[in-house]
Amino acid sequence: MKSANKHESRESWLKNAAQLLRPHFADCGYDLPNNMRFAIAFPSTGRKGKRVGELWHASTSADGSYELFIRADISEPADVLGVLVHELVHAVLPIEAGHGKPYKDAALKIGLEGKMRHAMPGALLKAKLADIAETLGPLPHARLNIERGATDKGPADRPKKQGTRLLKAVCTAPGCGYTVRITAKWVAEIGPPLCPRHDVLTVDSPSDEIEEQAEAGAAAETV
Repeated sequence: MKSANKHESRESWLKNAAQLLRPHFADCGYDLPNNMRFAIAFPSTGRKGKRVGELWHASTSADGSYELFIRADISEPADVLGVLVHELVHAVLPIEAGHGKPYKDAALKIGLEGKMRHAMPGALLKAKLADIAETLGPLPHARLNIERGATDKGPADRPKKQGTRLLKAVCTAPGCGYTVRITAKWVAEIGPPLCPRHDVLTVDSPSDEIEEQAEAGAAAETV
């Protein structure tokens, strides 16, 4: 039988997890800050990034709070707690520490192992986190299928399907400049369109069109 949730929100679960981890960090010589917020959401690298967690230092916050994020497609409590510990190590170090030697020294004391950028709990810490997960009860969160997008039609940042390219057809008669757009299909099957006052319009080739758009884009970037 599935246990009842002890926490109404993911944030409450994470906050209490950090509280239960506080004595362990203290025993290792590190005091966790009190001014921390927690969320299961998107890190700043977004859907396509490989970052599974992120700690924004208090110096980056308008009210001096630490902001800790865990990626929304992670849902197993053991995995969530592993990411939480990794990010909490960042919270006890200066912002410039990164994953360098100060981080490695602290991470190893806390019980993380592996390459520091992706360091996760070793066997002893895993056992401690399993006890913490048992104490916390179920995590009120389910894996978010972010690859399906918010509307279940795919992610918003996927490349848009290329539509039919329209070629530009221009009248070259002096002083005219009459212009229309037409698909390459109709030019090939029927022929180029006509100017109401003059003769056949000159149709750009697809490569000319691409080059013209590129030049326009470059000009816009210089403004």
